[in-house]
Amino acid sequence: MLALIVDDEREIREGLRAGFSWSDYGIEEVLTADDGDTALELARTQRPDIIVTDIRMKRMSGLQLIKALMEQRPDGWKAIVISGYDDFEMVRQAMRLGAMDYILKPINTDELGSILTHAISQLEEEKADRENRELLNVQIDNALPKIKGELMREIMEHEYDPYRETRIVHRLKTLHMDWMVTGPSVVMLFEADDLKSVENRKGMRREKELILFGIGNVVKQTWEEHYLESFVLYEDSKQRWVVVLQCTRSGGIAIIEELGNLCLQNIRDFVKVKASAALCMISGILAELHTRYAEAEEILEQKAIYGGDQLLTSRGWEQESEQENPPITNPEEVLDLIRYGTEADIHAAMNRFYELVHSWSHTHIKDIQQHIFEWLLAIFKKAAQWGWPEQSWQRNPMVLWDRLERYDTLDSLREQAESSLLELSRDFAELASSPGQIIQEAEKYILHHFADNLTLQSVAAEVHVTPVWLSKLFKKEKKQTFLEYLTEVRIENSKVMLGEVQYKIYQISSLVGYKDPVHFTKLFKKRTGWTPKEYRRMQGIADE
Repeated sequence: MLALIVDDEREIREGLRAGFSWSDYGIEEVLTADDGDTALELARTQRPDIIVTDIRMKRMSGLQLIKALMEQRPDGWKAIVISGYDDFEMVRQAMRLGAMDYILKPINTDELGSILTHAISQLEEEKADRENRELLNVQIDNALPKIKGELMREIMEHEYDPYRETRIVHRLKTLHMDWMVTGPSVVMLFEADDLKSVENRKGMRREKELILFGIGNVVKQTWEEHYLESFVLYEDSKQRWVVVLQCTRSGGIAIIEELGNLCLQNIRDFVKVKASAALCMISGILAELHTRYAEAEEILEQKAIYGGDQLLTSRGWEQESEQENPPITNPEEVLDLIRYGTEADIHAAMNRFYELVHSWSHTHIKDIQQHIFEWLLAIFKKAAQWGWPEQSWQRNPMVLWDRLERYDTLDSLREQAESSLLELSRDFAELASSPGQIIQEAEKYILHHFADNLTLQSVAAEVHVTPVWLSKLFKKEKKQTFLEYLTEVRIENSKVMLGEVQYKIYQISSLVGYKDPVHFTKLFKKRTGWTPKEYRRMQGIADE
C-alpha cells in the first residue's frame, strides 16, 4: 500500500514519515507533499491508498485537496485530517467531504495506528465489495444473452396467451427490450444452408457447432457495427439465429435488408458456408410476435424452392418477376424478354430505361452513351450464344456507336435502344421456342423429378431461361406461380401414395420432395383441408 503525508511544516511532515512504523500496517512506501497543489498532482499520478493531510495549509487547504480529489477519484482511498483544537468546524466540513477520521495535534502514534488499522480494514472491505460487484456484473453480462434468449423463445415459439402478457411485458421492460412492443420492429431468421449434410458426416459434429457459433458471431458483429437502433439476437430451438430489430427510422426496412445481405456475405467470407435469411415486419403488438416469427419460418422454408444463399422477404421471391415491368439490368433477363415477350412487353419494360441509366450514376452524356453501348453489346453477345445469326455488330461495332452518338437526350437514346431490341426480337421470332413450349418442357421435367430438391433456379437452368422469366411464363401460361404448380404436383402424387398401404406418411413426404414431414403435413392440409392421416382414413386405411 501507499501513503501520502501532506503538511506545510517540514518538521511535522518528515517526523511523521520517519518516526512512525508504516510497514507494520502493510504500507510499503510513504510520499510527502508540502502543500495541497503538490499533493493533488501526486495523488493523480501515484494513486495513494491513505492520505494524511493537515487541515490548514497555505495555498490549497486540506479541505480543498479532499474535495478536488473526491471529484476525480471517489473511491479506493481514505483521508485522515490533522487538526488543532480550534479547527472543529473545519473537521466537520472535512468529514462531510469524505474524510474518514481526524487526529489532533500533537499526533499520538498509538491513536494514528488505531485509525490506520480501521482505514485499511475499510479499504479492504470496499475493495472486496468492488471485486464482488464487478464479478457479479460480469456474471450478469454473461447471463443476459441466455436470459434474453429464454424469454424470446418463450414469446416467439409459443402461441400468444393474453394471461401472460403483463408478466412478459414486465420482463421485457426489466431487460430494456420493451421497444419491441411499443413500436415497429423486424424479425429476421438466419439459417446455415445444408447444415444436416455436415451433421451427418462422420466425425463432423464439432464442425457443425463451430459453424453455428461462427454464424452467430458474424451476425452479432455486423449489426453492432452498422445498426444504430436497438436489437436482440438469440438462437432458437431449431439452431437458427434470430435477430429482432427496432425499426422506427425513415427507410429502416431498406437499411435492414442491406445489412441482412451484408450478414450473408460476411458469413460466406468468414465462416466459409452459405446461409439463408428470412425477414418479416412486426407492428409493435405483443400478440403479433409469434405470428410474425412463424411467418418468417414459412418464408425461410421457401429456400427449398427458390434456392438458398439469399435474403427472402414476406413480399416473396417472385414479386420482381411478377412486376408489370421487371428490371432490365441483367442481359440474360433482357434476352428472355426478347425471346419470349411481345413487342408490347419490350416497350413496357423499357419504361425502366431511365431507372437503369440513373443506376450508373453518370452525369456526362458521353459516359451514358458509352454505357448504353456496352449494355447493348452484352445483350447481342448473349443473343449470339443462342443462335442469333446477325454478325454485323461484331464485325463493326462502331456502326452501333455512331448511331447512339447522334443523340444527346435520354428520350432519344431510349428510342434507339428500344429499336435495337425490337429488331433483335423480330430475328428471334423465327428461332426461339414459344413460351408454351418452354412451360411444356418445365412441366415435363417437374413431373419426372418432383421428388428431387427442385428450385426455380434448377428448373430454369434445365429449360434454358432465367428464373425471373420462367416465373413470368408460369404466371402467363399456367395462371399460377411456379411454387403453386410444384406443390400441386407433389400433393396430387402424395394423394395416390396415401391410398397405398405399403407407404408410411413420413416415407411419402420424402418421396414427393419434402424432407420435413411436419412441413408436408401443413402444406397437405392447406391444399386439401385434411391432414395426410385424415385423408388416409377417408380412403379406408387404418392409422399407422
